[in-house]
Amino acid sequence: MDWFKKLLITAIWISIAQTLQAQQHYNAWFRGTLSVPVGKKFKIDTEFQHRRQNGFENKNMFDKNLMFTLRSWVHYQHKEDIKFSFSPFAYFSHYRIIQNKTDETVTPNNEIRFSAAVELQHEIFKKLYVIDRNALEYRIFSNSQSDITRLRTRFGVRYEFTEHIKLTVFDELFFNVAGTPIEHVFDHDRIGLNLEYKVLPNLKFDIGYIHLTRLPMTSTTKLHENNIFLNLTYQLHKRIKTTKAHAIG
Repeated sequence: MDWFKKLLITAIWISIAQTLQAQQHYNAWFRGTLSVPVGKKFKIDTEFQHRRQNGFENKNMFDKNLMFTLRSWVHYQHKEDIKFSFSPFAYFSHYRIIQNKTDETVTPNNEIRFSAAVELQHEIFKKLYVIDRNALEYRIFSNSQSDITRLRTRFGVRYEFTEHIKLTVFDELFFNVAGTPIEHVFDHDRIGLNLEYKVLPNLKFDIGYIHLTRLPMTSTTKLHENNIFLNLTYQLHKRIKTTKAHAIG
């Protein structure tokens, strides 16, 4: 089996070399979410997202606009390990990924998106969970781009150090299943690391890194992106009804 080991090592080094030589892009993603519980199993989220990117021939990930998003979600916690989600409306404003100087002045392209997802989790050891999330998106663009139906599937492992600190490693693949040529079935791949910290019972933040491999619609060459992200989530407290009958003394 020595020949197989040598072949595998060679393939790994070739892959690393290609990644290092490929064009790199640098982004910073920010997201804020207001979460409102409705009953015991439903929750409604409203999120605002803003992404920044490096400019032409620099690595300043805060230099230029990349995206603005306003999106709503309805979540249904069917069981402790099964959650269904539906996004009835999302608005995106996409700026051109900057690879040339002229990309900095291109008018952003707008998108309306509808999504549905299911998320599963399974505890394999104490505090260690396997997470699987699958979603389907329907994307409508303001330019001449045809509507796209996209499938995204994420597999990850989460370790809960404490009730307040959780670490997740994941890989998420995106595939265009309708609306694109066959050579653009692959959309992009995200490999990431996420650290969740609950500051207060109703306030948490997620911080992490994502390496993204993307195949732009206007190109046949993959683009590699380095992304840092910060997400803040605030959940409104549930109202607790009290009556005089429950009072003491």
